[in-house]
Amino acid sequence: MIELRLLGRLSLTGADGRDVRALLGQPRRLALLAYLAAATPPGFHRRDSLLVLFWPELDQEHARAALRQALHVVRDALGADAITSRGDEEIGLDFAEVSCDVPAFERALRNGQLEEALDLYRGALLEGFFISDGHDFERWLETARAQLQQSAAGAARTLAERHESANDLASAVRWTRRATELAPSDEGLVRRLMALLDRQGNRAGAFEAYKALARRLAADYDAEPAAETKALLAEVRERSQSQETARPLALVDREEHRPSSPRRTRLGISAGIFAAAVLVLLVAFSIGRGRERPHPRVALTSNAEAYDLYLRANMLVNQRQSRENDSLAITLFERIVALDPSFAAAQAGLARAYALRVSEFAPADTAALQRAQVAAEKALRLDPNLAEAHQAQARLLWGPSNHFFHERAIQEDLRALRLDPNMDRAHQHLGNIYLHIGMLDEGIVELQKTLAISPREDNALRRIAEARAYQGHYDDALRILSQVDPEANPPYWYYEMAIVLLHLGRSDSAFAVIQSYLRAHPEDRGGVVTSARAVAFALAGDARRAEQDIRAAVQNGKGFIHFHHAAYHIALTYALLDQPDSAVHWLRRVADGGMPCYPLFASDPFLNNIRHNPGFVGFLREQRDQWERFRTTL
Repeated sequence: MIELRLLGRLSLTGADGRDVRALLGQPRRLALLAYLAAATPPGFHRRDSLLVLFWPELDQEHARAALRQALHVVRDALGADAITSRGDEEIGLDFAEVSCDVPAFERALRNGQLEEALDLYRGALLEGFFISDGHDFERWLETARAQLQQSAAGAARTLAERHESANDLASAVRWTRRATELAPSDEGLVRRLMALLDRQGNRAGAFEAYKALARRLAADYDAEPAAETKALLAEVRERSQSQETARPLALVDREEHRPSSPRRTRLGISAGIFAAAVLVLLVAFSIGRGRERPHPRVALTSNAEAYDLYLRANMLVNQRQSRENDSLAITLFERIVALDPSFAAAQAGLARAYALRVSEFAPADTAALQRAQVAAEKALRLDPNLAEAHQAQARLLWGPSNHFFHERAIQEDLRALRLDPNMDRAHQHLGNIYLHIGMLDEGIVELQKTLAISPREDNALRRIAEARAYQGHYDDALRILSQVDPEANPPYWYYEMAIVLLHLGRSDSAFAVIQSYLRAHPEDRGGVVTSARAVAFALAGDARRAEQDIRAAVQNGKGFIHFHHAAYHIALTYALLDQPDSAVHWLRRVADGGMPCYPLFASDPFLNNIRHNPGFVGFLREQRDQWERFRTTL
């Protein structure tokens, strides 16, 4: 069998065990083979999507010719059966002929064979590999590489937790070290390693782990370890110093045989009674707080301090989105789960806070994404019937890291709502997904349910305005948006208002809205407002400045959860500039990147220039078929 290794050092060997040199020296054709082997979901891939990845600089005719030639070379090198097809437009790799470590790694993870999976993970996906002018391929590779590394780190973390639970500290240390190698930016893992080494009595090892972290943070980020890490170091150092004096102190203690102080015993009992009383008060307080009332299961923690912190953290993550609020919420949730690791709702809250950091503020923070995934999984293991845990899972499933897994995310939101019908954020998240996949009426219903529970939820009202705009009711959208506080989520409100104004022919007002935002937020996270300005420039016939804004939007938007909106604005810009191939290319990126909104594509007047383009006609047909499937099955 042919063996393809993509994790770590790239290798391709034939059935005779020799390198297949005919392909190893051809990077683009080797990249095509690697993509067919490692892309998810596995199976067949449309030729059109492969053209965009590997030959974006060529027109349709020449790109198809290049693909045919590449497939011929691959078949010639590996055998005619290595590449299989389904109809004229779909091709795939025959895994009965070609063995690859990436699907084997993923299969081992699914089967719970974590050690076997980590044996297969010898390094990053296609380490050091690149092809020239392959920006979309590089983007896919970067995402896939991060996902696989996160999965490997998560497997190592899980193994460490299992061995720690079994009191096998040596194995727990070994797997935690592996996890820190795979997720070097995860300071929480380093703290866990330090704590395990401390429990082993290897305090020198704990000091060394801290020093290595401090060196890395200083070199890479010009930063210091977090306060929690420094505090842990101080505790380890104190125990180390105490150990040095433990022998003479122990001798004195044996000589005196002093019993415990009755006063100390009474104080200990009093503290326990006080903690229980505080917990009762906190539960009673929370029940009387209306919309801030947690799910009844949240109270399952016997730790009063953990519960108090949970109320504070939950309030922060529910407030207006800001990096400061989210960071403080993460700090509090981390403290809570350290106080009570079995507090399932706190694990779900931690997952939610980390997911928010990745989606809205730091899309390249792979350590935060991995921490979110681990916390969400832990919440579900602790309590499979916890609504908060299923909603946290839905948030993670519906994002760039999981290629916007619409169906599964919807299932998780629906499960959360069956468990807690009054969970406003589950209604809102479900409505948002429905909006993005073109189920606009269903989305509006869910968003209205959100407002029935939380009447002051501006983001739900803004999404209803967005849905009305997608239905072509621009006056209605403008009326609703005017009722929304822009500061509830500034980039979203400003781009939506600008696009609605442009559709209503009010270009001057749209430019004023855009410039107001960009003066205050030149970084434009997600690129959504800069790309809206590109649409305005295109409508004004200013192609040069429109192209400049497209480049800036792509740079600003990379990795953000809402980049598909910027991508849609870019598609509109190219359509208005009468560049149909570029417009269709970006529309495909919109649909593949989380927003397959067929009703919008079918009706937006800014796409009218390309409605008779064959590429657009084919794209729209595919989107309609998918939309009809969504309506039938979801």
